[in-house]
Amino acid sequence: MTSRYEELGVDVSKKGVELLKKITDDLFPEAFSPVVKDSLNPGWGIVLHTDGAGTKPVVSYVYYKETGEEELFETLADDVVAMNVDDAACVGGVPAAFSDYVAVNPFKVPKQELLKSLAKGFSRVFSRLKENRVEILFSGGETADLPDIVRTFDVSGTVMARVELSKVITGGGISPGDIIVGLRSGGKSTFDEKENSGIMCNGITLARHCLLSKEYLNKYPEIGSEAKGYYGRFKIDSFVDELNMSIGEALLSPTRIYLPIILEVLKRVKVKAIIHNTGGGLTKCLKIGRNIRYVKDNLPEPDPIFRLIQAESRETLRNMYRSFNMGIGLEMIVEKGCEDTVVDISEKFHVGAQVIGRCEKSSGGNSLTVISKEGRFEYQA
Repeated sequence: MTSRYEELGVDVSKKGVELLKKITDDLFPEAFSPVVKDSLNPGWGIVLHTDGAGTKPVVSYVYYKETGEEELFETLADDVVAMNVDDAACVGGVPAAFSDYVAVNPFKVPKQELLKSLAKGFSRVFSRLKENRVEILFSGGETADLPDIVRTFDVSGTVMARVELSKVITGGGISPGDIIVGLRSGGKSTFDEKENSGIMCNGITLARHCLLSKEYLNKYPEIGSEAKGYYGRFKIDSFVDELNMSIGEALLSPTRIYLPIILEVLKRVKVKAIIHNTGGGLTKCLKIGRNIRYVKDNLPEPDPIFRLIQAESRETLRNMYRSFNMGIGLEMIVEKGCEDTVVDISEKFHVGAQVIGRCEKSSGGNSLTVISKEGRFEYQA
């Protein structure tokens, strides 16, 4: 059955990516992110990772057009940095340098205002990381005017990280009895200036189409495509009591940066796998380890934004777990007995954490069982 997300043109399983993976020089194909050898430093590997803010720029564009507030572009810097540095850290990579890429349709987007806001955002993010003893050098990037290609604008970035080959976290050592610790994506951490909805960067296409009124597509046709969508009942500045924020604020809540937590955990605990629940949501774990049955039977109540999206889109809960993090932005898999240390470190940063499940043996490839009060859902790699 086709999901509502797929109807909008988004392929959660990313079919075809395997064709590119075949030609990479990845030393650990089973790991979360590719690691290539550092030819100048034997024994070390390089993690070069590229990612973007997804379709969050569309939300910020609509918000800007409606309010004229250019600072609404700023938190896209948080998203781009988080999506890169945390993926690199999932294999033990310590980020060293970062560059950005901004593609703009100058006929639609005020380029100077956008770049001014992004510059402020990147400066704030890297300063805050430095305060937490994580120094990443910002090496500039590229800005491209692409009116014939880009409808509004896109923001992405690349991080370069380094890792000792003997310390790469591949997930290959996951075994039955290991514990899955989940770190929350919502709430207010020590990095957040205000409450975070928890949505991060994935599922934004479905979220904005099912929540935002079609009036925006009529006013700004550049935000749409051939796909069916924009059937919501909300304006972008509509305040929703259960969210305790407006729709626009919820959708633009910055992706949480887990890097300082990860690096501190790695100093004290032998972590078998780290999974950043981005594309693929809570099923992202299926790509890690061999013949493992992941059982997630102690998940927290999803943040209100996810309940709202499900209700408005009429997406099945099974597909919600595939498309969204559902309140758990990052997972760490550790031996039984180490879970309390992970929880304590996470909570030091005011990021909620708890044991959400365990690992069991699977006889036929990786599988996942999600058990919630609404039902039981099975997924196969």
